[in-house]
Formats: sequence, C-alpha cells, structure tokens
Amino acid sequence: MKKALCIIVALIILTATVVACAACSPDKMKEATKNADKYTIAASYDAETHVLTANQTVEMTNRSSNAFEAVKFHIFANQYREGAANPVVPSSYRSKAYPNGESYGEITFDNVKVDGTAVAYTIEGQDMDVLSVPTVKELFPDQKITVEMTYQIQLANILHRLGYTDNVVNLGNFYPVLCHVDNDNYTCSPYYNVGDPFVTEVANYEVSLTLPEKFIVASSGNLKDTSAGEGSVTYKYQAQAVRDFAMVLSDKFQKLSQTVGDTQINYYYYNDQNSEESLANAVGSFEFFNKNVGKYPYEQYTVCETDFCYGGMEYPNLVMITSGSQSYQEAVVHETAHQWFYGVVGNDQIADAWMDEGLAEFLTYLYLDESGQLPLTTAIMANVKNYTTYVDVLNRYYEQVDTAFRSLDKYKNDNEYVIFTYVKGSLLFNTLYETMGKAKFFKALTKYYNEAQFTLAAPAQLTDCFSSTGGTELATIIDSFIEGKEIIGKITD
Repeated sequence: MKKALCIIVALIILTATVVACAACSPDKMKEATKNADKYTIAASYDAETHVLTANQTVEMTNRSSNAFEAVKFHIFANQYREGAANPVVPSSYRSKAYPNGESYGEITFDNVKVDGTAVAYTIEGQDMDVLSVPTVKELFPDQKITVEMTYQIQLANILHRLGYTDNVVNLGNFYPVLCHVDNDNYTCSPYYNVGDPFVTEVANYEVSLTLPEKFIVASSGNLKDTSAGEGSVTYKYQAQAVRDFAMVLSDKFQKLSQTVGDTQINYYYYNDQNSEESLANAVGSFEFFNKNVGKYPYEQYTVCETDFCYGGMEYPNLVMITSGSQSYQEAVVHETAHQWFYGVVGNDQIADAWMDEGLAEFLTYLYLDESGQLPLTTAIMANVKNYTTYVDVLNRYYEQVDTAFRSLDKYKNDNEYVIFTYVKGSLLFNTLYETMGKAKFFKALTKYYNEAQFTLAAPAQLTDCFSSTGGTELATIIDSFIEGKEIIGKITD
C-alpha cells in the first residue's frame, strides 16, 4: 500500500513538473522566433527638434491563403496630427495629456521600397492611419517580401504613449507595424482613444537608436551593444518573438535591478520616493506569476516611471507607470501581469479587451492579497459596488442597458470601458476562482498560458481551458458574462 502510494505521489510530482516545463517550453519560443516576421529599425533622435528619424526594413511572409497586391501597415504616429478625426485622447483626458497646451505630431515618409524597388505608396484608412505598400507583383501564400521605408516622426508635447515631456520621451507604437491579417484579409481597424486599439502578432526585432549621450534608455528587448560618438551614443537591441517594441528616454533616470531566475528585473525612475518598494512589487509579482502561471520566456523585464495621462501602459519586456499616480504600486503589479497576458498570450484587444485587462486586474488582486497589501475580498467587494452602482444609474436613464462585453468602438466613453473591461472583467475571473478554488484556477490558467503562448487567443480557447479543467458549468459562467446575462450580486453570496 505504501509502495503504491509512493508511486502515485511520484507520478503526480512528475506530471506537475511536465506541466510546468510545458508552460515554459523553449521549443515554443524557438518555433515562434523561427516563424515570425522581422523588423530592423535604425533610428536617431534629435532632442532639440523632437524628431525621430528612422530607416526600417520588414521581412514578412504571407501566411494567409489569399494573394495580396498590397501590404498594409498601421501608422499610429499619424494619430497625433492636427485635425485627426479620432483625437489621440478623449476630451476628459485632454487637459491632463496636454499640460502645456495642445501639441501635434505626425509621421512623414521619404521613400518606400519593396524588394529593392521604389514603389508609389499611399496613406489611407479612415483617419489617414494606414500605409498601403503595393507588392510590385502579386504576393501569393507562403511567399516572402522585404519592405524598406525611411521616415521622420515629429513628436507631440503630450503625456501619452508617443510624445515628449520635460522629463521623458515615450516611444510607444512609434513605427509602422503590419496590420493583423484575419480571415485572409488585412484588418485595418481605426484608432480608438478608448482602451488599447492594437492587435499584433509576435515578431523579431533588431533596433538601434542614436541619441545625445545625456539620455538613458529603458527598452524592450536585450541590449546587445553600445557605441559612443561625438556627444552621442548608439544602443543596439534585439528582441525575439515579442508582440511590440517600445522605449522610454530620459536624462533623469536612476536604475535599480534584481535578478529573478533567468530574468533581470529593472526599475527606471526619476521622481519615485518609494523606489525600493516599487522594485519589490515588480519582483514579488513577477515571482508570483512565474510560479503560478508559467515561466517568463524573456531575459529581461523593465518597469519604467514616466509621464503618462493614464495609470500605465504595457509593452513586451517594458511597462510605463504614470509618475505620481495614487495607485502607482497597484499599476506596477497590473502591468507586470500583462507580461503574461497580452505579452506572451495575446488577444484581440479591440474586440475582446476583457480577456487581458480583466485577467490582469484579477491577478493583481490575487498578488496584493498574497503579499498582504490588500485583502482579495476588499477589492472584489469594491468592484461589485462600482459595477452595480454604474449599472443602476444607467437603468434610470435607459430602457435597455447593454451589459455585455463589447468591442472598443461600442463603449460610450472611457469610464464605461473601464467599468466593463477592468471591473466586470475582474469579477468574471473572481467567479471562476471562487467556483474552482485556487488550485484548479491556476491549473486552468497554466493550461491556457501553455496552449496560447505567442499566439492571439480567442474567447473560445480560454473557455475551453477552464471548462476542461473545472467542469462544463464554467463555460456557462463565462458565456453569461460575455453576453451580459450574469448576476453580479450573486458573487458575494
């Protein structure tokens, strides 16, 4: 009996080890790297004119079953121009985003080539936010082409993903990025100033940046080389199988670092009076997610204090945290959770923002509870109150209130987006957590992380991982939240 029991225990331990290793399989990282498109960007920044000049090469493969006569790129930098139909920030954030008065930026192109041949590109899209590059000859499935472009970006004086302030230069979503292909066609969705209107596949990056030597750079990817010039310095980075690439520049940065397993955690700051606490929250939450969800596949992760009009912003290997925010420490944890869900496991952030935002928010509560900073019940009760109060107010003014999860363009304003995506989204995952218990919840989450890493996951994939782990009734729970048929008040029963 004891021998049989020992064998069973050994098998359980072996199974758990196999599952844990599967969730961090280097083979998936290698496969994603091998199959990814490649961006090579050589950029320079002029601190006097606030202009970024770049030469960019994109080596891409047509992975659809369709033949294309043009390749499409989002050019989010054009969203900052004067007269944009979709302003980069909603009116409620305008004064915060532009403390020195409204300022504008744009991207302009000098030339575009396809496989070495100059082509007549066009700027199109609903808001002049898409670069269309003819392929010279029809691009058939599995064929490769190389697109080369030279451009300048005039940065706006704005506290946003892309812009400069007195303290920092934010370079988020600055370069032309391939539009996502869905159902064998390019999805050139317009920019929305609610949420994160980005849907991107993982890609490989080699990025160099030349700038005045006074600047310190926080970046996605790994620093591979540094070379000095006359009053300037060039940094060279490499990032493999990442969903995006971003940088923050400052002549005021200080840096703290700590190693966790195979990953170096960096914290760049200039005004944070609690820098040690901020690093500790980054390290602690990183360890918590690494242990309970799955191993982080990259060599470095950077948390960066910056000027931003929202609470924070996630990028692969790099997150921006708003200086002076009242919820600064919570934002550090939330954006760290995004490294797993948005970063490694992607999703359509336009159609299904709840999948990464709601999950990152709930994982934040779990870590804050684990670390003794905030009881989980307190956070959930507050969200129940916020959500039910909001819906009750809407019910007083509208006959039929839509409480379903929606795409970004269907939310009336940023507040409604937050209530449904973050607040209600976190309540969905709390319901799953309470129904399944901690062990099964994280087993399902690890399964989801393992199966969907380096891809764009769909709601059905997430649902299947939870229902196959905890029972078919979980699919009903998830569907009820998606469709707006849940009863939030029951959560606290």
